[in-house]
Amino acid sequence: MAVSDGPTLAVGDIFDMDVPMRWADADPLNHLNNANYFRYMEEGRIRMFYEGGMVQSARLNPVVVHCSCDFKKPITYPATIRVSHRVVNIGRSSMEHAVDLSVVQGDELELCAQGKSVMVLMDFESGKSHPWPPEILQALARSINRR
Repeated sequence: MAVSDGPTLAVGDIFDMDVPMRWADADPLNHLNNANYFRYMEEGRIRMFYEGGMVQSARLNPVVVHCSCDFKKPITYPATIRVSHRVVNIGRSSMEHAVDLSVVQGDELELCAQGKSVMVLMDFESGKSHPWPPEILQALARSINRR
């Protein structure tokens, strides 16, 4: 992928997406199962890369090295969940996001969980981390919801 003109990803940038909660994601009390909070976070990370048009590579790909979640309020079925990834830090080969999971209620959001994820761009040929190429940071910037 060639470097193109345009903005590059920056600290503070946010990627938002809405996901309808599936009935099968709930426990017997209709609460979103704890493991599924991490699946929604994952879906947000993956969509951010796809919506920016990042080209898949067998050599360079990000891997998650840390993921955590603090549960604030239960999410119950049915619900639409807003997954928001905010860039907190962009290192040489790492990237940290603060992640909010909120229930969409009309024009309002009810914050239900806050998390953190850290990715590292890996070079699978060398088995080592690799600096973020400008074209990947530009692709990610294309997926950002500019406010």
